[in-house]
Formats: sequence, C-alpha cells, structure tokens
Amino acid sequence: FSEKITIPESKVLPAPYPEWAHSHWVWLSSSEANQTSETQFVEGFLSRNIPVGGVDIDSQWATGDNSFVWNTEKYPDPQGMIDNFHNLGVRVICWTTSLVDTDSPNYQEGLDNNYYLNTSRGDGHVGLVNWWHGTGAFIDYTNPDAVNWWHSQMDNVLDMGLDGWKCDGTDPYTFELYPIEAYSGQITERDYANMYYGDFFNYTRTKNPEALIMSRPVDSYYVLYWSFSPHYVMYSGWVGDQDPTFEGLQDALRNMFHSAWRNYTNYGSDIGGYRSGNRTKELFIRWSQLGAFCPLMENGGDGQHRPWMFDNTNQTLDIYRQFVDIHYELMPYFLNAGSTSMEEHIPVIYPQNERTILPPRDWAYILWTDILVNPIVENTTEVKVQFPAGNDWLDWWDTSIVYQGGETERLTYELESFPVFIRKGAALALQVTKDLNLNHGDEYSSDRLTVFIPWATESGKQVVRQFNDLSQELEYSYDKETRIFELTGTRHERSLIVVLHNIMEKPSSITDNVNELLVDEMVTIEEFRIANNVWRYDSETKSLWIRPNASTEGTFLTISNLVLP
Repeated sequence: FSEKITIPESKVLPAPYPEWAHSHWVWLSSSEANQTSETQFVEGFLSRNIPVGGVDIDSQWATGDNSFVWNTEKYPDPQGMIDNFHNLGVRVICWTTSLVDTDSPNYQEGLDNNYYLNTSRGDGHVGLVNWWHGTGAFIDYTNPDAVNWWHSQMDNVLDMGLDGWKCDGTDPYTFELYPIEAYSGQITERDYANMYYGDFFNYTRTKNPEALIMSRPVDSYYVLYWSFSPHYVMYSGWVGDQDPTFEGLQDALRNMFHSAWRNYTNYGSDIGGYRSGNRTKELFIRWSQLGAFCPLMENGGDGQHRPWMFDNTNQTLDIYRQFVDIHYELMPYFLNAGSTSMEEHIPVIYPQNERTILPPRDWAYILWTDILVNPIVENTTEVKVQFPAGNDWLDWWDTSIVYQGGETERLTYELESFPVFIRKGAALALQVTKDLNLNHGDEYSSDRLTVFIPWATESGKQVVRQFNDLSQELEYSYDKETRIFELTGTRHERSLIVVLHNIMEKPSSITDNVNELLVDEMVTIEEFRIANNVWRYDSETKSLWIRPNASTEGTFLTISNLVLP
C-alpha cells in the first residue's frame, strides 16, 4: 500500500427515536389487567425465552378516566411494578386519552377553571361527549393554564419513570362539539387531534427523551379511512381494533396499507385481533408471523393471547418464539427504515396493490427496500405470490432458491413457515443473538453487527443507525470478470461480522485494506468464533464468514476470487 487508507465517520444522522420502538410489546385488556396479572403475563413470555421490550397498562388503571392517579386496588404498588419491569428490560406505557369523565376525581376542578372545550356556550357545561367509557369533556390544549394543570397531573405518573402512553382514538368525538370552541377561538377536529397526540408525545419526551406514544395512524369505519395522529409521532403505532378472525386480519392489513399510502412510518396491529371471540390457533400463528415483519410487533387484547395456551404440543409457542426472534434480528433494518421514512416523509411499508378503498387483489408488501412479505390472510397453506418486477427474490428460509421478478408462483407454507423473500443483491444489517436455523449466525454473533449478503450482485448498500449514536454506512461492489468483491464501512466502535450466502468456492484470499493485513483463514467454527481478523468458508452451506478487526478506523475488505452462482 502506498499510503494508509482513511475512512471517515458517517454523516448520516442518528436515529431520532429509541430501539425499543421495534421490540416486542405485550398487554392485557382492562377486564383482566392488574398488577399481579400484568407481571405474570410478562414473566410468562420471558420465562419461555421470548423477549419483551414493552408492556401497555390498559385502561381502568386510574381512579377515573384520565385522573392520572393509580387505582391502588388494582395496582397496590405502581412504583414497584414499574421498577420491576425496568429491571427486566421492559418499558412501561399507560393507556390514556384527552377526555376527563364527569365521574373522575379531577373533573370538577377542570370545569371550575374552564379547562375544557366548549365551556362558554351559555349556561352549564354542554361540551360533553358520550364515549365508550362514559361521559366526558376534552382538555383545551389552547389554554396555557389548562395545559399546565394537565401536565402537573401527568407528572404523577411520569415521575415514576413511565416510558410513554397508549393514546386511544377519542379525538373524532370532537365532531359532536361542532363548532369546537376553545380558549383560542374555534378550532377543527384536525387541529385538536394534532394537539392531543402532539402534547402527549412532546411533553413526555421532556421528562424522558426515550419516551414513545402508541397511537393510530389510520383506522377505518367500513370504507372511511381516517387519519388520527400527526405523522411526526408515529414511531410505534397500531391500526385499531379488529375481530379475532381472518377477516379481522385483512381489516388490519387494509388499515396498514392506507397508513402506508399516507406516508406514516412505524406501526403494527394487535396480534390475533383485539376483540373477543373464537381466536383459533391458525389465526394466531399467521397474525404473529405478520407481526414479526411489521415495524411494531405487539400482542394484546380481549381473550386469550398467550402463545403457550393454544395447544399442548408447544407448536404455537415455538413458532411464536421463532418469529419474535426474527423480529429482533431485523431491529437495525427497522431502525434505519423508520428513521429515513420520518426524515423523507415516505412510508416503510409499500403495498403491492394499487391504492383503493376496496379489498386489495394483492396482500403483499415490500418492507422498506429489500424484504417482500406475502401475508397469509385465509386459513390455508397455499398462497399465490406475485413477485415484483425489476428484481429477483430469494426465499427467506433458503436463500439458494431464487424467484424471478414479474413471475407468479403458487407456494405451500405449513404453519411453521411464512412467505417472505429478500431482494437479490440486498445487504441486510442484522442483530443476531441466537441460531434461528437461517444460517445468519448464533450467540457468538451477539457482540457484533451482522452484515448479511444472501446473494451478491454488482453492488449493494445499507445504513445502520442508533439512537443518539454514530451511524454507519456499508457498501459493497462485485466485479464478475475479476471476481473481486469489496466491502467498505464507515468508522464505528461496533465491530462487524460479514456473512455471504451462495458462495460456490472458497476464495483465494481476503485483505483488510485499512490495517494492511491479510485476514487469516480458520478451519474450524470453534476457532472462528473467538478470533478477530479471521474468515471461514463452509462448503456444505456455501457460505463465507468474516470477523474483521474492529471498525474504529473503518472497514475496507477485498475478497479475491469470489465465485457466485
């Protein structure tokens, strides 16, 4: 080398929100929820080796709707409960709205001070609405004194270390007040929705910079698709309440598609459907699989949502665990997708159907840029997959299987599997912590970022972001004539492990151009797992594994004589 290679740091902005937005969230409906049951529910997942990143404390946790005072009959030690969840690595959010019910202990104080909407229409308070939890009034966000009063009550819970809120969709009830009279004058329903979700999001972040809210992007009433939240809060949304049926699953997907068509960022749906009913094993599994390939994977609602309770063979439990683990592997992919989506006002999910209010003819979507998901929306193992033109697609479960873009295939997926495909040429950033039988790595990969290239083409790239931390840009190129493969990565404290599938022969050499070293070949997997600056070729799986030196000065690898199919 004539001179030492210098690779700069990435200029890509850090993620604007924390990683736990893409973890696995669970919750119990209010009819079942209390401190004991919530704790047992979460620990039920953890004890079965299913990670949980968030728990939602559903409605009726307080002494009145939005009194922000814990009901100690249901939650005798809320501080202890929150601390316990935090010690388990689980964030805690509480259900809320901006309505104060007339039987809530704080209602009268707000009324006496004119802190609600429509308090100035003559005698009495006519700004009341009837909603599913009773009769209540909306806090007036245009009144500074009302907002200070509201925040002081929120502090009762936020000061315990709460991590956010589930802001339920009561804002359309303001239509019952039209014209909506506020302290500042007349406002619209859209004005009010923006203030409602925005205040819970923004104020809570002043107390906890890693806070999130869970709210609706788009929900539907028959063929009316309604936008609820402002876009900038949508880091961890859900698309409303559905029946526990395959028709309910389709309803959730339609809401997700309309959310995507309106450029919302991150959301999922209640796995198995929110409402009570005959929730079958087959439905629960197919919905779980869909949830794993959504930005937010969340499971809760009325009736049974415990994956260990659907059969006595552990089949449902094992499938559920597998797909939660897949979801966690994809966390770096989700985090960059969500960050870029928010910055550029584009969606994370790209439905393959044209925009319509009718049932779509194609339920598939592309998750960000590189993953094609074809949800199973009926109780069947047979699916028709229409592969998007312009790229070839690799089977998620066996990357040696290639499907041609523009073609249609009829494929079979038993309950253990699901139609997911990777764009040929993609470079995926993965958080691998265990062996999922996908040949991505195992527990020895957990201290590194995995750069997974299932089938290299002429070029590929990926950006990896972290919350309040340095980003990393990764890019590869491949010359078919010379069989030279090069991978570059910007500086980062985190080390890499590079995994390439569909490599037909052992390469002749690998060079670390930054450190001016040849990378050493390791024969056994045991040697490879504990060393740095090493590579290993697995002739049985046709895969190449590289553990380069630390990335603090950047990464620039050259693989000589790399043979692709």
